[in-house]
Amino acid sequence: MDHRSSDQNPNECARKVSTMSFSIKGGFLGFLLGVTTTGAASYYYLMDQYKVANNVVIADVVALQNSINNLEKHVKSLEGKK
Repeated sequence: MDHRSSDQNPNECARKVSTMSFSIKGGFLGFLLGVTTTGAASYYYLMDQYKVANNVVIADVVALQNSINNLEKHVKSLEGKK
């Protein structure tokens, strides 16, 4: 038996290394694409939640301002009755 017949052809070894290298690059590229997509979706979701929360705070401030205006009117009307 020839000892070299069980060894792999150098071209086959290079092809396996090249395929492994492409699979690692593809996996890394897929990971980066997934992280980027998830990050972008999270950013837009958080910005939407921020806008909703900001609108709630603004509505509360406006309601407080209206209450203060009504209280001032009521106090002025009471002072006018003296």
